Amino acid sequence: MFCNVCKNEWNGSPDDTRCPHCGADLKKNAEKHTIPGVIAFLIEKEGADVLLKPERVMSFISDLVQGNEREKKLVRVGSVNGAFQKAHALLEEPKQSKREVMVLEMRHYLMDSAFLSEENAVLLVNILLDGIGMPSLRLNSAQKKAPDQPQKKTPPKVTGTEQKKNAPPTKSAPVQPKKPAPKKQAPVNSAPNTAGVTGKDKQKSQNTRQSGGFRLNSLSTFEYDGVSFASQKVDGSLFLKGEARMIGILVTYDPVPVSMNVSLDWQIFRQDGSPLTGLIHGMGVVNRGDTDFYQGWGWAVPGNWETGRYTVKASMNGSGQLTTYFDIVDGCYDNPRLTMNSLKLFSAGGMPPAISERKYFTAFSSHQARRIYFEISFARINAPVYTTMRYKITRDNGEIVANYAIPIRLRNGDTACWTGFGWENPGHWKKGRYGYEVTLGKSNNIFRGIFDIV
Repeated sequence: MFCNVCKNEWNGSPDDTRCPHCGADLKKNAEKHTIPGVIAFLIEKEGADVLLKPERVMSFISDLVQGNEREKKLVRVGSVNGAFQKAHALLEEPKQSKREVMVLEMRHYLMDSAFLSEENAVLLVNILLDGIGMPSLRLNSAQKKAPDQPQKKTPPKVTGTEQKKNAPPTKSAPVQPKKPAPKKQAPVNSAPNTAGVTGKDKQKSQNTRQSGGFRLNSLSTFEYDGVSFASQKVDGSLFLKGEARMIGILVTYDPVPVSMNVSLDWQIFRQDGSPLTGLIHGMGVVNRGDTDFYQGWGWAVPGNWETGRYTVKASMNGSGQLTTYFDIVDGCYDNPRLTMNSLKLFSAGGMPPAISERKYFTAFSSHQARRIYFEISFARINAPVYTTMRYKITRDNGEIVANYAIPIRLRNGDTACWTGFGWENPGHWKKGRYGYEVTLGKSNNIFRGIFDIV
């Protein structure tokens, strides 16, 4: 226990109400404390290395902070998943540019390894940043919450047939956003007032209606090549400068009751708040029961995006605005010259077990399988490597179950890395045979194989 009045510490009970040294009301004092405040106090009192003792930090937070149960649970999850150690590394890093990248990596690490939602990962990162005295690095809220900071970028070059067809091409214009409709619809570009209605959809549109009554649910981003959406779409919000081409946005909403014409208005902003694009206006037809709509903007070739944070704001049929962000960071998916040895699969929920405790299979019970992890082993590396691990999972009928690229920082001495897809609780995997493709960096070594859910 700790008294904030006389600064004495003792072994006591959470039920203690008075300090045995000065008699101060512990509950009254505790109510004044915040989690960042406790972390800052401990760093001032014991030095930054206290972050390497997460159990000690958590004991102080438990004693001193009343309420804030959600935040305390998040910090507790972070304490057993290396979040305090990452905060300590931030304090040790002198360069601001590297700190910014490390903050983004911390968010993605917590989402991937601690299985936090993006919103909770951002909240936890911000609590730690406030505690270590780096509020300037705070991340903005995820998805529909607070608007995020935009980013900085110069206009791209014109490519693509859609733009030539529907808008006067200029050398400074970007690749026009395409809308490969979720169902039967043909792609459309974003030239103002250009509808993407062709074939059957053109006939059907006569029986559809425009409606502003959309209930929007989420806005997310992905990257693809601007041509093949179904096979090339890679979900995420962190993209590497050396590979990013078209950045797409996906708007989800409640199932529509009838087929209707829709309009999607969206814009990308730089980090300084200035607009990167004009208002992008796309139109199309959604069918009854549809729940998503997407478009993209960018280049057909990589290397044109500037590094930094970009904000996307979008509305559909005049409904309430959604905001999200994505980050472009230095690096590319180059082969980091890793000598890859093998790929093995295991299943886990929550935190993956230590490597020595893992059990590897190629068949998993539908009643027990949770997340299916891909673990790549390689020769020991002698310097840190910033790369990405890509994986695609398909069912035997060709349906794409998952297609992700996970940025990974490998540390000096590492011999393996892993990532996975699935659920924290069992019962969600459908029985059947699944195929997978897994790569690390731009290695020619592509691991392909199958696993069964039985």
